[in-house]
Amino acid sequence: MKKIAIIGGGAAGSGAVWQLYKKLGAEVEVTVFERREHVGGRAWDLSFAGCHMEVGGVLFHSTGQITTEMMEYTGCKEAQPSLSIDGKDETYAFWTDRGFPIVVHTSLFSMAFGILRHVGIPSALRVTNRAVKMAEQYEGVYKELREHAPFATPQALFGELGLLEPTHISTADYFRQIKVNDRMTYDVVEAITHNMYNQGAEMNALASLVGLAGAGLAGGHLYVVEGGNWTLYDKMIKKTGTRLLADTKVEKILITSTPEGPRPFAYSLLADDGESFEADAVILAAPPALADLSIELDGEPFELTAYPYQEVQTTLVVGELNPEYFGQKPGAHMPSTIFTASSAPAPFKSIGTTGWSPDYNSRIYKIFSADHVMTEAELHEIFTNILDTHVLVWRGAYPVLTPNIDHLPFELNRGLYFANALETVAGSLEVETVGGVNAANCCVEYLAVA
Repeated sequence: MKKIAIIGGGAAGSGAVWQLYKKLGAEVEVTVFERREHVGGRAWDLSFAGCHMEVGGVLFHSTGQITTEMMEYTGCKEAQPSLSIDGKDETYAFWTDRGFPIVVHTSLFSMAFGILRHVGIPSALRVTNRAVKMAEQYEGVYKELREHAPFATPQALFGELGLLEPTHISTADYFRQIKVNDRMTYDVVEAITHNMYNQGAEMNALASLVGLAGAGLAGGHLYVVEGGNWTLYDKMIKKTGTRLLADTKVEKILITSTPEGPRPFAYSLLADDGESFEADAVILAAPPALADLSIELDGEPFELTAYPYQEVQTTLVVGELNPEYFGQKPGAHMPSTIFTASSAPAPFKSIGTTGWSPDYNSRIYKIFSADHVMTEAELHEIFTNILDTHVLVWRGAYPVLTPNIDHLPFELNRGLYFANALETVAGSLEVETVGGVNAANCCVEYLAVA
């Protein structure tokens, strides 16, 4: 029986597992190596101040067909995101150097009306139309994965979808080309992408459009998985009968040329506990910049470009916002989520309610501050009272979504495939699973002929 090793049990690795199960079933033995105590990758949750909350890959979108398949297969249920669950009205505000020019309720209608008043109809429609068109084109990826030969590179995949152009240009330049005004670009779009990626108008334009579509501009709805987003991947791996080695870090992949063998290369994986594992093919589902492993081909280093990933400081605070910090009158009712533009006088990218603490009878706020470490003095300026805090440091929360880079291919070597190849183009849990599915298709094709 042929053996396939998958390094990493996040969305990309799980997408690969799902596709291998559908394509090959019991014909192969698949083993997932996960360095943490359970699968999920950046889909992670924790309990804090009496509340259970998502802190990593927080949301799924209903248009994600592969995730929907896995949800149905595992019997996982959708749940409402717990952004504000204290019974108070939920409001969003956009914070700029001019205060809160947009304050809206969380309904799509209210948000659209508020944005239109601030930026004008032409710019709002141009961005919305581009996001909708992008989403419609991207929907074609599922047909391509079913009917097309595996894609060798992200460029080939997005080129087939007609979405390559916006990967070559920054969001700011792209919107300038289509005559979108700065209020839309910087006060609205950048403020939203700060909340999603901790990055702004310097990102490639496709990443911003994917984020805007996921935020609701292209329809559908957002949800979390009941019991924790990571449990979807855990249940799927278990139900497919896939072997899982948790708390097992692969430190080295050894590739040996085998000109006389049934396949051109043999693979050995060396784990941190000293164990070695043989495989006919390997799917790397952890970015080189984060995997902390080395690869050798016939005794020589096999180097991969380690595109940079952004460290993100996440600070959870139980307390009440200080209206005066945000330029509001003392005692003013504060929004549940504040999308923060670059022009705002703030050391963070976004701040918003992420849950309700029954222990303190108070809201829990989540602050994203990129690589800036929030100081105690800063927190006491932002909040009128602080009841509890918890700090998370995500070493590689997001790839730096630079325009026009030469993304790593899906096939790194014959028999070695990269499931995260798409995430340097655009990021979401579903995009990751698409990359995993395509990497699995490459692997299936290889094993069929090798």
